[in-house]
Amino acid sequence: MYCFRYVGLSISMIRTRRIVQAVFLALVSAGVFIYHANCELWCPFGGVEALYTYATEGNMPCSLGTSNFFILGGVILSTLLVRRAFCGYMCPIGTISEWFGSLGKRMGLPTWHVPQWLDRVLSLLKYGVLVLILTMTWRAGELLFRGYDPCYALLSRHGTDITSWAYVVSGAIVVASLAVSVPFCRWFCPFAAVLNPFSRASLGRIRRDEAACTSCGVCSRQCPMAIPVDQVQDVTAARCTSCLTCVDACPKSKDGAISWKFIQPVHSAWSQAAVIAAIVLCTSAAVAASYAFPLPS
Repeated sequence: MYCFRYVGLSISMIRTRRIVQAVFLALVSAGVFIYHANCELWCPFGGVEALYTYATEGNMPCSLGTSNFFILGGVILSTLLVRRAFCGYMCPIGTISEWFGSLGKRMGLPTWHVPQWLDRVLSLLKYGVLVLILTMTWRAGELLFRGYDPCYALLSRHGTDITSWAYVVSGAIVVASLAVSVPFCRWFCPFAAVLNPFSRASLGRIRRDEAACTSCGVCSRQCPMAIPVDQVQDVTAARCTSCLTCVDACPKSKDGAISWKFIQPVHSAWSQAAVIAAIVLCTSAAVAASYAFPLPS
């Protein structure tokens, strides 16, 4: 049930992930507000937006750079290894949304559990958002979505390129997160739509041992992505972020009822530390590669 133990001190997986989220959010915030760095140069979704313009003209839209392609590749590589762990550990919007969800619970606010059929329908919206954004960007050759992007509104120096709608969207995400578990990440995030095919092909996944499982349903109720973990043997849902909340919550996890493993024929279980190491190494390698092998633009 615990990922780290040292001299009798144990830190739960949920708390460990909160620490990792806080560290990455602090690093990004420091880069933007203290060192005045351009966060768009390291946005993986920027690599998706720039693909067409770069392929056809050799140029990058607005303030994007070829570093966006490297960081996009690093995130895709980590997704192939540990599913959408980037979303659960590093994404600023995912972090803020989860924190406000926890705040809502602490405040005793009612939580809205969306029926599975409605959840599946709403999950399709992110693909429409992705198509709309890419169509607008590729036709205009500009980052038109920037003016409405909640992540850019939260992690930029708030110039004239941000419209009031960006703050409306950001506020809506915060308010909705108080009552609904990570609604933007589940239903509207265009980058989630990009990562989902790679997540489905990921080598790692949550595995439930039916012999050890008591079917108490705690894992499903605690899953922030509303995955019915207790109803499957292997969690193959693309939206899984390898947050390991289900493993942490399971009263029988020590008996092997649920664990994070690679697909067959590899049966060894991974700790949360390995998941964190995978996303850190992949993104760090991407940053290093962008400086070592710069692409012309």
